[in-house]
Amino acid sequence: MSTRRVLQYYVVGAALAVAGLVVVGCGGPNGADGATTPPAGGQAEEKRIRVSLTDFRIGMSQRTLAPGRYTFVVTNDGQARHALDIKGPGIEEERTETLDAGESANLTVTLSADVYDVYCPVGNHRELGMETTVGGRAASTTDDGADGY
Repeated sequence: MSTRRVLQYYVVGAALAVAGLVVVGCGGPNGADGATTPPAGGQAEEKRIRVSLTDFRIGMSQRTLAPGRYTFVVTNDGQARHALDIKGPGIEEERTETLDAGESANLTVTLSADVYDVYCPVGNHRELGMETTVGGRAASTTDDGADGY
C-alpha cells in the first residue's frame, strides 16, 4: 500500500474520531443520555405564580401547589399600598416590600405539601379580606385556586 493511501486512512479515521467525540460531547440540551440535568446547586426549577393585589382582594393564577420552589410575581393592581406576606411550615415570614399602585415585586419561597397563609400585612387589609391560603391542600380549604387570571 502506498504511503499516500495510508495517510488518507489516518486522516479519515482521525476526522471520524473527532466527529464522534463532538456528537457524544454535545448530546443535546439534556446530556447524551436524554436525562434532564438539574440546575446548578441541585435546586429544582422554580415555578411562577401571578398574584394581583387589589383593594381588598388577592387574586392568584393558582393556589393548589405541589411541594417545590415558587416565585410569586406580585403586582399591586389596586389604588392603596399593598404587600404580600407568606407564613407556614418552614417559613416563619417571607414578605415583599410595600408596593404603591402599579408596582410589582417577586417573592421566591420553597413550599412543602402543607398549607401556607398568604395575606396583605399593610394596615387592616387582612381583616378587610386580603387573605387566602396556598399549598398542597389549599383547594380543600378555599376555592378552586384560579381567580383573577
